[in-house]
Amino acid sequence: MELRKEQIIILNVVNNLPLAIAITTVAPALANIKIGLAGWLINVAIAFFVACLVNFVFPIPQIAERFPRIFHLDPKKFSGRLVANLPINLLFVLTIGLISNLYNVRAFPDFVFAFLATFLPIYVITFVLSMITNPIAQKLAFRELDSSEAK
Repeated sequence: MELRKEQIIILNVVNNLPLAIAITTVAPALANIKIGLAGWLINVAIAFFVACLVNFVFPIPQIAERFPRIFHLDPKKFSGRLVANLPINLLFVLTIGLISNLYNVRAFPDFVFAFLATFLPIYVITFVLSMITNPIAQKLAFRELDSSEAK
């Protein structure tokens, strides 16, 4: 199924904005680093942009559909969504985390160690967050489709 521009926007905003805010807020807190509002906003924008880029570069819908089937799970049921979210969330946290740390630390290999120090708690937090935001995004994006098809 080909997604319309409005659906892509809804899916990206509802899923990626909370993800960007969570990563940008939790990472400095875990590292015990104070960050000003301007720095925080820049980091949220970077994280949001990278999350949107991940959605366009990687086949996220196919991963969400196919990965649970490897374990004989229905991707539409909670157990299937839970399993599908494992590699998808990993992809987002790795990409956003490494790029955000590179931007903020700006030294190799220091940015890698900074990323590794915060990876697991951020992965868990964003995993739970995406289990909440994804069904909401799906309902908003595809309910809009259902109502426009009914006309």
